[in-house]
Amino acid sequence: MAPSKGLGRGLDALLGHPSDARPATQAVSARTAAGVPRPSSAVRQVPIADIEANPNQPRQEFDKAGLKALAESIDALGIIQPITLRRVRASKFQIISGERRFRAAQMVGLDALPAYVREADDQTLLEMALVENIQREDLNPLEVALSYKRLMDDCGLTQQELGKRVGKARSSVTNHLRTLDLPLRIQHMLREGLLGLGHAKALAGLSGNDALYQQVALAEKALAEGASVRELESWVKALKSPGTASAKSQRERLAVREDETLALDRLRMKLSDTHAKLAIQRSPKGGGQITLKYQDLTDLESILNKLGLH
Repeated sequence: MAPSKGLGRGLDALLGHPSDARPATQAVSARTAAGVPRPSSAVRQVPIADIEANPNQPRQEFDKAGLKALAESIDALGIIQPITLRRVRASKFQIISGERRFRAAQMVGLDALPAYVREADDQTLLEMALVENIQREDLNPLEVALSYKRLMDDCGLTQQELGKRVGKARSSVTNHLRTLDLPLRIQHMLREGLLGLGHAKALAGLSGNDALYQQVALAEKALAEGASVRELESWVKALKSPGTASAKSQRERLAVREDETLALDRLRMKLSDTHAKLAIQRSPKGGGQITLKYQDLTDLESILNKLGLH
């Protein structure tokens, strides 16, 4: 078998192709020379009662609507793609990849799941689970960044080595990791999908004593106005060009008033059990406006109750 060129080609490169599966009587070493675990058996039916989730699963939140849709699909068509497990005790298996399928199968009451059983130690399991999550297209930039950091911390990888493992340029790894240094408010926007990696990259370019307040102010402005990455980059550039008229105007317009930020945070806390999306837009004359978006009429009713207006 030729040495693996890395993990950037998706789960086939990481876990092998179904045609690579071998009978249990032909079990091979847990790792090839390239360090990629081989399957120890062909697809088998494993009782759901014997399967447990990986306690170190990088992804802790699963979209309820997505799980429901997947459960409906499984109920109608069955499990199309086997999950991947490792044996942890005589009759117990731990999930390497496929926890969404496992959870959805539980929802529809399946008794067993088709699965590949792999040989993997704890570090290999962690690495495989992290890479499997990183390669999912629906992860937000912050989830990717946290997975990158954990891979580096727990597996002792440099940014260059990590990039090779996940098939990404080092610059991409660096840009994701920089999101972890942004203010928590901006990290929340990234987690909720309100801003993207390009916005975060632009905001991370601000430095200095006022950087934190400027970053939050620009993020709020970008959210309120639906600004593109290019627009946000132009605002950042203006702030970083001292002495110019446009920079002075921009700084005056974005002058951060801490009491406004704290007031908005208190309002968010009060509405934390709703789906309300809040943003603040400041006026160069000293005023501003707060916009509130709600999901549906039920959500609006809940918001009004929380504010004591109903």
